This record gives sequence, structure tokens and C-alpha cells, in this order.
Amino acid sequence: MEQWRRNLYVTWFTQILSLAGFGLMLPFIPFFIQEVGVTDPDAVRRWVGLTASITAITLGGMGPVWGVLADRFGRKLMILRSMVAGALILFAMSFATSVGMIFVLRLLQGLFTGTVTAAATLVAAGTPRHRMASALGFLSSSTFIGFSLGPAIGGFTAEFVGYRTAFRIGALVLLVAFLLVLSLTRDVRAEVDPEKHLPSAGSSRERAARSRGFRIAFALALGLLFLIRFARALPASFIPLHVQEVRGTAEGASAITGVLSASLGSAAALAGLTVARLGDRTDKLKLITRLLFGATFLAAPLYFTGGLWDFGIVYVAVAFVMGGVEPNLQSYLSEYTESSKRGVIFGTLSLVGGLGWFFAPLVGSAISISLGIRWIFLFFAAAVGLAWLYVLIVRKPITSRLQASARSE
Repeated sequence: MEQWRRNLYVTWFTQILSLAGFGLMLPFIPFFIQEVGVTDPDAVRRWVGLTASITAITLGGMGPVWGVLADRFGRKLMILRSMVAGALILFAMSFATSVGMIFVLRLLQGLFTGTVTAAATLVAAGTPRHRMASALGFLSSSTFIGFSLGPAIGGFTAEFVGYRTAFRIGALVLLVAFLLVLSLTRDVRAEVDPEKHLPSAGSSRERAARSRGFRIAFALALGLLFLIRFARALPASFIPLHVQEVRGTAEGASAITGVLSASLGSAAALAGLTVARLGDRTDKLKLITRLLFGATFLAAPLYFTGGLWDFGIVYVAVAFVMGGVEPNLQSYLSEYTESSKRGVIFGTLSLVGGLGWFFAPLVGSAISISLGIRWIFLFFAAAVGLAWLYVLIVRKPITSRLQASARSE
């Protein structure tokens, strides 16, 4: 088997394990915060936003650093680092006795983990260009499958044996993933596509044209990724509290949140295995535009749903449509990026995406405190619509400039 395929399949499986390990507990942080002594509803919402934001900003801030180190010392090493760090932090979380300790550990999680970016960098480094969208779409499904299995199992684990045991099980799962990556993957430093999209050879004019093409694609990707990550993260941390509010009690809310999270992840995973593949056969920006339009249309009714069943059905549909966006965006940018520089580029994307993740929980906290949790979903639909308008407006002029750059080669 070709090494890029082995890397893809092993990374896919170990990402499921590692994200399931995180997912065993992290979606239930709002309930854990209440368990360690924070009982005021506004204080709970405030801490939910702060703990989610600190992870996002530190994770994003370290993205370029880990990206540079990945390009220099190897992508495999970065995956191993993130998994070991994640296991240690989850284990330490099981001993947290205050919301301050939870906050510090979530900060450390952002500084030293980041398995998703590390995995995408390893896969993108060696995958042939004509298989990039399929490979990244397949890999993205592991993220959603992992975050489906983790909450589904963790919800019942938390109900029956407690949150702290769920943390320790998650740490053990991450260690198993670490051992599999250590033994079964290796770095692919050179792009294996026989028709290299970005050869190092060529005249100075050709290199300048490729550089212009990269800068244009990179600018588009940065702006769009920020909007997508902001939109997706806006309601994510508050779904457990929404479940608790609709039911009128925290009892049983962990299990229901787990089932809902599993459904959302399964829908997004299915999109990564199906919708994302369309990017290998059609214009990626057109596909992204259509997906975001569909997500905006589907997300609009979320605010008006009254029960958990109708809320869940609508939200799952939105998750499916949006599941094909990021893999195609990553693939689109990879086409204009040299294989040897994809670590730092994916790291920079992680920084910008992290900013979206950072601001979203803070905005969500402010909305939930001032207007109520249900209003978050109305703002979520508006944020998805803003992402659609952005790519709709910039797609044609950017495509024209890219075609002009290609002709100048």
C-alpha cells in the first residue's frame, strides 16, 4: 500500500479514537462546572464561554508554531505530541475541584493539543492533488465520527459512573491512539503526485504567478474559515444548557446531549464521506457557496423550534450540509500550496479558525445572559448566512484573478 494511503487510513482511525477520547467528557463541561460548585445560571453561562474561548485562542495561537515545527521536524511528531498532551490533560481534569482548575487545564489543552490540524497536515503533505478533496473529506469524517462516539458513550458513562471516570477513560483512549500512530505511520516529505501542481522549477515569471495565486486563495480561505468556525462554535458550547432548559432539569441531560452530539457528528461525518467528494469533480468554490446557502436556509427555523425532537432534526440537517465545507476549503488551498509548506499554512489556518472559536463562546455567553439561550440559534443562522454572502461576493473576482495568474504562466 502506498504510504500516503496508509497514513490516511491510520490517521483516520486514530483521529476517531483521540476525538472520541476528548468527546467522552468535553461536551459536558457545563454540567461539570456546576458539579464543582458554580450554581448561578449566569455564572455558569459565563464560565462556559470563558473555558471554551481560552482553549480556542490558545489552540489557534499555537497553530502556526506547531505548523513551522511540523514542516521542520515532521508531521508525525506533532500528532504524537498532541495525543500525549491530551491524555495528560484529560487525566488531570479528573482531579479538578474548582472552576479555576478547569479553566487552567482548558488553557493548557489549547497550548499543547491540536490533533485535528496535525492530522490534516500529515495527510495533505503526501496526498496527490487529484485525490486531495476526497482524502481530506474522508479524514474530516473521523473528526465527526469521534465526536459522535465520544459524547454518546460519555453521556451514559457520566450518568452512571460520574464525570471524573469519563475523563480517565478518555485519557486511556488517547494513549491507545498514540501507540497506533507511533507504530503505523511515517512522514511523507515529498508530494507524490506525478503531475505536481506546484513544481519548484520554472521561470521567475511562473513562480511569481504561482505566488500571486497562492496569496489570493489564502486570503479567501482565511476570511471564510473565520466565519465558518465562528458560526459553528457559536451554539456548540450551549447545547447542553439548552437541553437542560427545555427539559427543566439537569437530570438525564448528559445522556440526551450525548445522543444529540452523536447525531450531529454522524451527519457531518456522512457529509465528509459523500458531499466532500464532489470537490474532486467540480468547482470547489461553487460547491462551498451552494452548501453554505443550503445551511443558511436550514438553520433559519432553529430559533422557532419548541421541543428537542424538532430542534434535533433541523440541527442535524444543518450539520450534514455544513460537513462538506471545510474539507473542500482545505483542499482548495492545498492546490496552491507547496507540500513542504503545508504545515505552516495549516497552522495559520488553525490560528484564524481559533479566533472564530475564541469569539463565538464569548458572544454566545453575552447573548444567552442578555436575551436567553434560544437567541443563540438565531444568531447562528445569521452567521452562516454571513459566510455564504462572503464567499458569494468574493468568489467571482477571486476566480478571475486566479485565472489571470494561471494564464501568465
